[in-house]
Amino acid sequence: MINDYCIVTPFHKNKLDKYERMSLKSINKVFKEKKKFLVTFRENKLNLKGFENKYFDKNFFKSIQTYNKLCFNLDFYKSFLEFKYILICHLDVIVLQKENINELINLNISYIGAPSGKKNIFDRTRKKLWGIRYFCNGGFSLRKTKDFIEVLNSNLVQNPFNYYTRYECLKSGFLKYFYLLVKTLKQNNSNKAKYFTENFYLHEDSFWTYFAKIFYKDFKLPTLEQTNNFAFDGDPFFFYEKNNYKLPVALHGHFDYPNFLRKIKFDIN
Repeated sequence: MINDYCIVTPFHKNKLDKYERMSLKSINKVFKEKKKFLVTFRENKLNLKGFENKYFDKNFFKSIQTYNKLCFNLDFYKSFLEFKYILICHLDVIVLQKENINELINLNISYIGAPSGKKNIFDRTRKKLWGIRYFCNGGFSLRKTKDFIEVLNSNLVQNPFNYYTRYECLKSGFLKYFYLLVKTLKQNNSNKAKYFTENFYLHEDSFWTYFAKIFYKDFKLPTLEQTNNFAFDGDPFFFYEKNNYKLPVALHGHFDYPNFLRKIKFDIN
């Protein structure tokens, strides 16, 4: 029997700071009945209450770039095959409730995270908080295990200039994408998705938002409204208003979320 979802927390340090302890407390409170995994390396002796340790190569935990490689690693997702979904939950997250998650699972969405705004192409000094060119932040993200494996196993490239890739290339550069795509298509005797992700020039969450669909056409992405109902990442008052004054599953990032929750009279203790 496949379980619905588990909590997966990647972590590289051997102790937690104050904010991370607050995050851990919220995870254990909301997901107390869910299976929870601390993803780290064997040399790290950290143990978290309520979590089972799952070990991967130490090289994946050296930097943001090496963590990206973990999120492109086929064995990482295969290790969670007993779960339909994994919920990546970094320790910069304050979890509030879990009711919205089952709705997303029932919709068979492949990947969802908090909407993170892209810089306006006409004003590179500021970020748009709300707009068509968002991406789903991976720090708190629901990932359909089977679909991620389908993408990473794929040797097909389908519709590479679609709605999602066109918008991303406006920001990150068309030529970089075009060169990588051409080289990928030339990989006749190897896994094309593997080559693409090994040479990808952006963070892993940008890949899963914009590029995964070219390797697996049934990779299902959320609407902007669904992402905002899932998590806030940024000014919580702005996103709270956009979400019709409803709280999401979680608040992601090191913002002054405790002050926001006090003002709306939500008790996280």
